[in-house]
Amino acid sequence: MRKVPIFKGFIVLINVLAALFLAMSQLATFVPPSQYAIFSVLSLVYPILLVINLSFFLFWFVVRSKYWLISLIVIILGMNNLMDNFQFQLKRDYAEKEKDIKFITYNVRLFSTDKTGKDSMILKNNIVSFLASEQAGIICLQEYHSMDRNVYLPLLELSTTLNLKTYYYESYYNPRYDQLSGLVIFSKYEAVNKGKLKFPGSRTFGIYTDLVIDKDTVRLFNIHLASIRLQESDIGFVLSPKFTDKEEFKSHSATIYSKLKNAFILREQQMNYVLQEIHNCPFPIILSGDFNDTPSSYIYNMLSDYLTDSFIKKGNGLSRTYAGNIPYLRIDYIFTSDHFIVNQYERELYHYSDHFPVITLISKK
Repeated sequence: MRKVPIFKGFIVLINVLAALFLAMSQLATFVPPSQYAIFSVLSLVYPILLVINLSFFLFWFVVRSKYWLISLIVIILGMNNLMDNFQFQLKRDYAEKEKDIKFITYNVRLFSTDKTGKDSMILKNNIVSFLASEQAGIICLQEYHSMDRNVYLPLLELSTTLNLKTYYYESYYNPRYDQLSGLVIFSKYEAVNKGKLKFPGSRTFGIYTDLVIDKDTVRLFNIHLASIRLQESDIGFVLSPKFTDKEEFKSHSATIYSKLKNAFILREQQMNYVLQEIHNCPFPIILSGDFNDTPSSYIYNMLSDYLTDSFIKKGNGLSRTYAGNIPYLRIDYIFTSDHFIVNQYERELYHYSDHFPVITLISKK
């Protein structure tokens, strides 16, 4: 029997482990976090694991070793996951038509640059100017924030500035006497109904409004699912872990895993609630928002069974929407039911928030 050199055997072992972790991250789309959260945690680093396995595949292929099959098989088995994360489409110029619905979703991070949550007027003016210049028919904002004794006056003023005649707002929690923080939908279309998504133990995580578009009623959802609530120290630890103090390493790792697990489970519950609303909805649907989860996640797979991600239709590349120091996360989405055609998808690189805005042009079939 031919012996494998020790060094080569070590590389094979690392390759096998990398392929195993990749397989687990791909299985996250099918395994509920409430059962096994570790799959969902690994799904957060799916792009990294994919690159590592592609590197192993190329390495073994170049040295003409049969071990290239290890990673290739796993990558092929997860092809659906790959296409949810990456799109390779020829860029075609598209001229906006009168029938198109221009749609923007944007987490504006409270219009704030500091931890106190106070409005930065310069930042807010930049965001408002950008939104006004786009002349969209529908704008969904997450983490909207305003401060005024007349608490709803800033909403009315922003609606006027954007030239969008209707708006619907709901606070995440009970509003304070002089400020608002929550979800808002601005629209140029007439609104005939509205509602919010909330259950005991969860803040308001979604709102919807029924809009009359070309004599047809369309239900529009704006959702913001539970965040992981990682602190800057947590992110710093993940990006640059310190192994010198073993006890501190174990403690901090356990804390971060607990935060991840709890957030994944809560988002699973929230998405189940969203799907109930979709099942009971008699109208065509447009659903957008900040999911705080990637296309490799269980909740993304749950929703994509019923609605279509506009990125899949017209997106390109990776299209990350999180503007923070994790450089590959796509967590903001615009989904539609089969009643609509997606004509254009764009992710704009405006660094006014810790998210990038997503813009689509949609038309009815």
